[in-house]
Amino acid sequence: MRTKGADADDLQKHISGTYFSLRLGMGLLAMALPLALWVGGWIGDGKGLRCSMSAYYFSPTMRDKFVGLLCAIGLFLYLYKGFSRQENWALNIAGAFAVLIALVPTSSDCEGGKGIGAHGVFAILFFIAIAYVSIFRAADTLSLIKDPQKADRLRKLYRLLGMLMVVSPLAAVILAESLQPGSPGRSRVFFVETFAVLTFAAYWLVKSGELSATDAEKLALERKLKPASPPPAGVERRPGKLVQIAADDVLRLDSSPIAGDRKSTSG
Repeated sequence: MRTKGADADDLQKHISGTYFSLRLGMGLLAMALPLALWVGGWIGDGKGLRCSMSAYYFSPTMRDKFVGLLCAIGLFLYLYKGFSRQENWALNIAGAFAVLIALVPTSSDCEGGKGIGAHGVFAILFFIAIAYVSIFRAADTLSLIKDPQKADRLRKLYRLLGMLMVVSPLAAVILAESLQPGSPGRSRVFFVETFAVLTFAAYWLVKSGELSATDAEKLALERKLKPASPPPAGVERRPGKLVQIAADDVLRLDSSPIAGDRKSTSG
């Protein structure tokens, strides 16, 4: 006969596994998107590389795959809940823009010099929202890493990935507007967009590894996380805004009058 504690442990593993699967799914779907469009268009349409990833909306073979993968990523972003209200809102906004990118097409003839249009604006705003998460919110959980040097390296990596997620789509827009229609160099836009998408994927894969190593979600479920206190004067603050609290602190929290009132009113 299984004990109540074992059931609770299994539930925590399932919840943590759900978040891990969402992060991993976003990363793998993003990694697969450029290659799937290129190979699928080449085999199904009998055409070479199109001028951009967005141009595959007009591919008879790959349109549904393009729209479906982007909508799936957008849904994953909405379903995933961050470690702060700001992160959660940014992810929800990014998810909405991912769906808009899929449903509002770009120009079918890949002409430049006509402005970026609504599709381009949605793409830039999508990456800005994710870049905000990577630069300003990804480090919130780094205080759970025991090695300060590793935590600092991850903080720098998150900032780098965030900056690349801003620069890459802007570079793609500039290339699309400056290169002549029909020019062989137009395919460069596809590769710059691919780099931006792979940067997005890299963020989620790295973040998955970090959160799995620190059991951050499990600690949150056990109410063992709290905001970090300001460091003493003259002491540099470590990366991260959340810290793990001791087991006796959790017991005091559970036995406090406020906690008791909350339990009695929730039933």
